[in-house]
Amino acid sequence: MKLTFVCPELSGNGGTETVIDKALNHLVKRHQVKLVVTSIPANRLWLDVLDPNVEILQVPSSSKLSKLSLLLKVLWQASNDETIVMLGANVIKLAAKIRQIRRRHWRLISWIHYSLINQDIFNPQNITYADEHWAISTPIANQLADLGIEKGSIHLLLNPVTPYTGPLNHPLGDKVVRLVYVGQIMLHGQKNLQELLDGIKRYGNGVHLDLFGAKKDDNLVEKYAKEIGVLDQCTFHGWTTNLWKEVLEEVHPNALVLTSKYEGLPMVMIEAMAHGIPCFTADFSGYEDVIIPSKNGLVYHLGDLDDFTQTLERVRKTDFYSTEVQNTMCKFYDDNYYKRLKQLVD
Repeated sequence: MKLTFVCPELSGNGGTETVIDKALNHLVKRHQVKLVVTSIPANRLWLDVLDPNVEILQVPSSSKLSKLSLLLKVLWQASNDETIVMLGANVIKLAAKIRQIRRRHWRLISWIHYSLINQDIFNPQNITYADEHWAISTPIANQLADLGIEKGSIHLLLNPVTPYTGPLNHPLGDKVVRLVYVGQIMLHGQKNLQELLDGIKRYGNGVHLDLFGAKKDDNLVEKYAKEIGVLDQCTFHGWTTNLWKEVLEEVHPNALVLTSKYEGLPMVMIEAMAHGIPCFTADFSGYEDVIIPSKNGLVYHLGDLDDFTQTLERVRKTDFYSTEVQNTMCKFYDDNYYKRLKQLVD
């Protein structure tokens, strides 16, 4: 089977790139696989991880014309026996229109990696032009159904994580609650780190935050932390290639924290739990497939700082068992994921 995956703008450092690498490297063992990258990623390492048998098409420049030219070429030349999987919603309608003009019959699939609601990136109605839909989480599957899409064309795929067999996380056990954040360092927008810093300010001195990730907004997070007096409770590590080794050996966190306004399926939570780290998260749409309250994490109400501090205190007092936290992630393990993927493709 011919499988063509079309990607929107990606940084090269996120969980979506990891999922693409795993899925395509598995599929290319049995299928003809092509990846179309419509932007120039800041980090190309994720492309180097792909199997050499995966054909990669990239835009020569970052201009809109360059992106459109590549898309039109790929869609215009698509054959009837091809399956095109779109990771960006905005181009699905274009793909459907070109297929209609060309009077072709190739299969069009949406594979969206972020929530369809509470965002201004795309018009969700564009997704309805696809024939089938791979949902990475139950909330996204429900959001697709809310768009009027038949449930029979919506398939819950989830995301994969490689089982971890090394030493698991063990918090230090002192009086300080140690939180670790992994992701883009953004004060506002999706990652909503202002709420995290405000919550730490409200909680007081008994918490320390270690942040891993690339800064996105001219050090606004550090500036705001200094402004409200919590900078000495924060350690900025930047991006690291040995993330979980560093977290396990140097931080020993009580929990990974996410105060996001929305996520698709937060891979960082799955990866953390695979290492025995529980999660302390806002109740954004996207956490439901991961969190089992009091067993592998705790949830607070987004925007409610009182609930943030009360739930953080519960994190401090709750004895999470690393092995039990890790075991809750079995459904995401690579082998189980590949079984679901095979059923959808074959």
